[in-house]
Amino acid sequence: MSRKLSYLLASLSLITLSACQSKVNNHPQDTLRVDIGGDVTSFDPQKMVDSYTFRVLSDLDEGLVDMDQANRPIPGMAESWQISADGKTYLFQLRKDLYFSDGTPLRAEDFVYSWQRLADPKTAAYTFVIDHLVNAEAIFAGKLAPATLGVKALSEYVLEVKLATPDPAFLAKCTTLFTTAVPRHTIEQYGESWSTPQHLVSTGAYKLSDRVVNGPISAKKNPYFYQAKQVAIPNLIFTPYVDRNAALAAYKSGSVDISGDVPVDQYQSLIKQYPAELHTVKMEGMAFYSLNTQLAALQNRDLRQALSMAVDRDTLADKILANGQTPNYSYVTPTIENGRYAGLDYAWSKLGREERIAKAQQLYAAAGYNSAHPLKLDILYNTNDASRKVAVAIAAMWQKNLGVVSSVHNQEWKVYLQSRRLGQFEVARNNWGAAYNFVTTYTPEYACGSDVNVSKLCISGYDKLIHAADYEQNSAKQTQLYRQAINLAMEQYAIIPLYQNSYTTLVKPYVTGLQIESNLLEDIRSKWVKFSD
Repeated sequence: MSRKLSYLLASLSLITLSACQSKVNNHPQDTLRVDIGGDVTSFDPQKMVDSYTFRVLSDLDEGLVDMDQANRPIPGMAESWQISADGKTYLFQLRKDLYFSDGTPLRAEDFVYSWQRLADPKTAAYTFVIDHLVNAEAIFAGKLAPATLGVKALSEYVLEVKLATPDPAFLAKCTTLFTTAVPRHTIEQYGESWSTPQHLVSTGAYKLSDRVVNGPISAKKNPYFYQAKQVAIPNLIFTPYVDRNAALAAYKSGSVDISGDVPVDQYQSLIKQYPAELHTVKMEGMAFYSLNTQLAALQNRDLRQALSMAVDRDTLADKILANGQTPNYSYVTPTIENGRYAGLDYAWSKLGREERIAKAQQLYAAAGYNSAHPLKLDILYNTNDASRKVAVAIAAMWQKNLGVVSSVHNQEWKVYLQSRRLGQFEVARNNWGAAYNFVTTYTPEYACGSDVNVSKLCISGYDKLIHAADYEQNSAKQTQLYRQAINLAMEQYAIIPLYQNSYTTLVKPYVTGLQIESNLLEDIRSKWVKFSD
C-alpha cells in the first residue's frame, strides 16, 4: 500500500470516527431522552399495571420511603421512621419541605387520604402494599369503611401506621409508588379526570408537561421537589418505541440517550459493538404464560401439565432469546429473598427431555386428544418482537411434541392488557417484575379473586396458607408455609413458568450516575442521572 493511500484511508477513518463521535456527544444538554418501549396506561400511581407506566411514573411520583440504586429503602419524603418492638406500629417523620408539584403543601393527612383511597374497593387498585394494615382485609372486602384503615396523622409531619401483624416486607413496600400521596384537592375538583395531563399533580422529581397518545411524553423538573437542587437534568422526553429495531435505530442515530430491551436477534452483535454501553442484568422477575382456566378444555389439570412439560425452556432462554434469561420451573424465582425459595422446581424438570415429552404425551392422550382430535389453542401476546418469537417457538413445541394446533396473534399494549383483564384469551403471555425483594411480590398471582390472577383459577387451600404465612412470626415457619402454598399452586398448573427475566439497557457514554448492575428491580429513576462534560 502506498504512503499516499495509507494517509487517505487514515484521514477517512478519522472523519468517520469524528462523525460517529458527534452523534454520541451532540445531544441536548438539558434533556434526557428515554425509550420506554410502550405507552403509559394511566398517570394515577395507584392504578399502575405495567412496566412502561412504571418507568414514567417513577420520575413523576415517589413512595413514602425512597430507595437507592440497589433497591434498598432510604429516607425520602419520610426522613426517618421508628418501628415498635412488636413490629406492628410504624411512626414516619415527614420532611417539612414537602409539596405537591403545584406548590400545595404535602402533609401527613395527605398520606392518610391517599392510603384510604388505595384501600377503597372503588379505586380498584393493587392493594398488596397495605394488606397488613389494621382493618385492611375487611375494607378490601367492602365490610368496613376506608376511614377505619390503620393509618393516622398524629401531627402535620408524623404519620402513624398500625399493622394487624408484623410484615417484614412493609418498609420495602413503602418504596413502591402505590404508597405515594395523591392530591385530594385536584381529585375532588376534577374526579377521574384528575390524572389527565392537563390536571395532573404529582410528588416526584419531575412533573408532566405534555403527552401525545402513543407518542412522546415530556416532563420537566419539579421545582417543589424536596431534593430539586440535586436533580441535574431539567427536562425528560419518553418515547414509546414498540418496534425494538426502531428504538435501536434511534439510539444509534443519537436520538435517544437510554434504550431498553434490545432486539433479541442483534444482542450478540451489540455486545461487541457497544461493550461499555450495553448492560445486561438478571432481574428479579419472571415470564410465564397464563392459561384461561374458565375455558372448558383448559379446566383439565392434566392437560395443563402436559402443555407445561412440552415447553423446552432451555431453547427459549439459550437460543430464542439468548440475552441473559435462565429457565424457570417454579412459580417464583430462585433468587427472591436471596434464594430462600430456591429448589421449588417441578420434579419432572430433572427428567431428560425425551422422558419429559413422553410423560406429556401420556397426559395429553389421557385428556382425550390425539392426531385425529387435536387440541386447538390461540396464544395472545403484546406487540413485541421478543414476545412474538417466544409465542411462535412455543406453538411449534406444542405442535411437535403433542400435536396441538396453535395460532398466535398480537395486540397493541393497551388492548392486550384489557383482553387479559377481561379473560378474552386462551393462552396469554404474562410477565411479573418484582416490586420488592420478598416472596409476597409473587404470591398474589395465584390468590382467589386477585386482580393479577389472570388465569382465574381459585386454588382450594392456597389463600388460607398464604394468610397463615403472612401472620406467622417465626421466620422458619413462615418460609415453610409460603413454600407449601407455592407448591400447592404449582400442582394446579394455572400458569406455565418460562424463564427468569433479564433486562438489557443501552446507555450513552455521556449519561452518568446510574448503577444499573445493582438495580435488580429495573427501577431506574432520572433524578440519578447526570451528563458528563
